[in-house]
Amino acid sequence: MIGQCALTLFGIAALYAAPPAQGRILLVPMTGKARGVLAAEAVRHGARLVSAGPWAGSLLVDGQRAALSGPLLRRGILLLSTQVGGCAEARP
Repeated sequence: MIGQCALTLFGIAALYAAPPAQGRILLVPMTGKARGVLAAEAVRHGARLVSAGPWAGSLLVDGQRAALSGPLLRRGILLLSTQVGGCAEARP
């Protein structure tokens, strides 16, 4: 029972953090080397830079998850939903 509850909570958190298929995505470098190539790699794989992210070295981009996820994950860059970083657009 405890295992099922933990799995459910982990699943909900993973869905919350998962970036959209297309749209605003928060890119978070996990290493110093990843921080140095973050912007160039994002643009090279079709992302449009929007602004600096809420965490040091992070970026908010507009792009497609499928085009970004493989290459950026291999470079040590996490793709997250904008809701996780607190940079989601305010709704009236």
